Amino acid sequence: MDASKRGYETGLIALLCAAVGIVNIDMFGINYLMPAIRPALQLTNVQVGALISSFWVTYAVSCYLTGQWMDRIGRRKRMLVLLLVLIGGGSVLAGFTRSFVALLAVRMLMGLLEGPLLPLVQSLVAIESAPERKGLNMGIVQTFGASLLGWLAAPIVLAWLATHHGWRTGFFLVIGPALLCAAAGALFLREPPAADVPAQDHGPGGVRDLLGIRNIWLCGLLSALAMAYLAVGAAFLPLYAVQIRHMDATAMGLLMSVLGLSSLVLGIVIPALSDRFGRKPVAILANLVGMLCPVAMIGFDGGTPLLAALMFVGWASAGASTLYFATIPAESAPMRLISTAIGLNIGAATLLGGVVAPTAAGWLADRHGVGAALALVAGCASAMALLTFALKETRTTRHIGGPRLAAS
Repeated sequence: MDASKRGYETGLIALLCAAVGIVNIDMFGINYLMPAIRPALQLTNVQVGALISSFWVTYAVSCYLTGQWMDRIGRRKRMLVLLLVLIGGGSVLAGFTRSFVALLAVRMLMGLLEGPLLPLVQSLVAIESAPERKGLNMGIVQTFGASLLGWLAAPIVLAWLATHHGWRTGFFLVIGPALLCAAAGALFLREPPAADVPAQDHGPGGVRDLLGIRNIWLCGLLSALAMAYLAVGAAFLPLYAVQIRHMDATAMGLLMSVLGLSSLVLGIVIPALSDRFGRKPVAILANLVGMLCPVAMIGFDGGTPLLAALMFVGWASAGASTLYFATIPAESAPMRLISTAIGLNIGAATLLGGVVAPTAAGWLADRHGVGAALALVAGCASAMALLTFALKETRTTRHIGGPRLAAS
C-alpha cells in the first residue's frame, strides 16, 4: 500500500472514530442521566427498560433497511454527512420532554437516525482497509471513539451537568460536535467504488443467501447476546452503584468511566489479537473474562479502586463485540452484500438484545432487585463463550468480502 492510500486509511479511521464516539454520547448518555431522570419523571424500572428498548426497536429496523439500501446505491459519504447533521439536530429534543411518553417518542426517533451509522462506517472500513489490518481497524472504529467519548468522558461530563445544571442540559451536548464532524466528512471523505450487486441480492433473495452462511446467523445470535450485555450493563450498573452501593452521582460517574477506559483499551487490543491468533480463541477467552464485571459489582466487598480494576478487566466482552457485529460477518459475506450482512446482523441482534433484554432486566429488577439484572449480564457473557465454539474461523480470509456464497 502506497503512502497516500495508507494516509487516507488512517484519516478515514480517525474521522469514523469521532463520528461513532459522538453518536454514542447520545446513544448511551441517557443511561448516565437516568438516576436524575427517573425521580424527575417518576419512572418505574419497567419504564426505564422500555426507554432503552424503544430506542433499539427503531434502531434495528433502520439498521437493516438502510444496510440493503447502501449496498444497492452506494453514496456512503453523502449518507454519513446527512446522518450526522440529522443526529446533531435531533439530539436536543430529549431536553425539552416533560413526560415518559414524550421521552419515549424522542428515543424512538433517535433510533431511526442512529441505526444506519454502524453498518455504514463498518462497510467503509471493510472496503478501504488493508486485509491484514481489517480486524484492528474495525475494532478501533467501533470501540475507540465510542469508549473515549461515550463511555469514558460522557459519564463524568453528564453526571456533572445533571448535578449542576439539571439532566436536560445533558441532551444538548452532541449537536456541536456532530455538525463539526459532518463538515469534516464532507471535506475529507471520498466516495468508495460501488459494488455491482445483482438485482436478486436486494431483498429476500439476498437475505436468504446470507442466512445460508453459518457464521452470519451465528453472529446474529452472538450479537444479540453482546447487545444485551452492553445495553443491560449500561442501564443497570449505574443504578446498582447508586441504589445498592449508595454512591453519589459523581462517584458513580467515575466508576462507570472505567468501563469506557476498558472498552477503549480492550476494544483495540482484542481485535488486534484476533488478527494474530484468530477470531474464535480470542473471543472465547474474552467472554469468559467478561463475566467478571457484573459479578464484581454484585459480590466484591473490597475498596472502590480494586472494584474499578476488576470491572476494567471484566468488561472484556465489550471489547470482543466488534468481532460479532462486523468483522466476522464482513469476512463471511461477499463484498456486494457487506452492508446488508452487517445491517441484518446488527438489526436482528438489537431486536433481541436491545429490545427484549432491557425490558426483561427491568422486570427482573422490579421483582428480585437490581442485582438480578446484573446476573443476566453475566449469563450473556457465558453464553457467548459457548456459542463462539460453533463459528468457522475467518482470520485466514485475505480479501475483502469473505468467501463466495457458494463456498459457504
